[in-house]
Amino acid sequence: MVAQRDVMTARVDGIGEAGIARLRVARVLVVGAGGLGSPVLAYLAAAGVGTIGISDPDRLEPSNLQRQVIHPESRLGEAKSVSAARTVRALNSQIAVRVEPGMTLDNAGDVARGYDVVVDATDSFSSKYLLSDCCTTLEIPHVWGTLVGMSFQVSVFAQGRTLRHLYPDPPPPGSTPSSRTVGVLGGVCGQAGSLMATEVVKLITGAGTPLIGRLLIVDAAAGKWNVVAFMPKEHA
Repeated sequence: MVAQRDVMTARVDGIGEAGIARLRVARVLVVGAGGLGSPVLAYLAAAGVGTIGISDPDRLEPSNLQRQVIHPESRLGEAKSVSAARTVRALNSQIAVRVEPGMTLDNAGDVARGYDVVVDATDSFSSKYLLSDCCTTLEIPHVWGTLVGMSFQVSVFAQGRTLRHLYPDPPPPGSTPSSRTVGVLGGVCGQAGSLMATEVVKLITGAGTPLIGRLLIVDAAAGKWNVVAFMPKEHA
């Protein structure tokens, strides 16, 4: 039987009671509790994902508040993973929330192992490639997003598709714009993170078609959306 809080989700085509049951036992690790991670965590909690792990050792700063909406200003100076966990528990008391350590080359496999899906909501190339390589080794599907200014990209790496098929190597330091240099609009973080959370739910429930082997590119300033295929299935 579907709980009252899950009724609207269960009515979505392709989800139903079976999808709700899958969500309740799913384990999702979200790495990064900032601009992208905030909406991801909020919507996964609201969707009733059974266990949510949060990894982000950074501490909340005033400049984070305009986009990292899972954190109130009263928590300035607090570790983001701890602050995010408090909010997630407040959103849904029926799910389990785990605060995980920061991901490093030494511990990434141990932290990620046991999760069904990993979400890359980090903001550094080194972290993104670390996570991708880790998930590839462990064969864990991972939802990926990157954002700067008013533009973002989202994809899902699984079934043999990896970040390195899309971008083989990290760009040289300083060769690409970053949020630190060109800023980032809070609402665009919400757009990207909501789409990433949707991809997680699709992976868990089997509803819809996840962005596996496809890259969603959004220019919010121009109102343009584009989907580009990479590593076609016949070449996997």
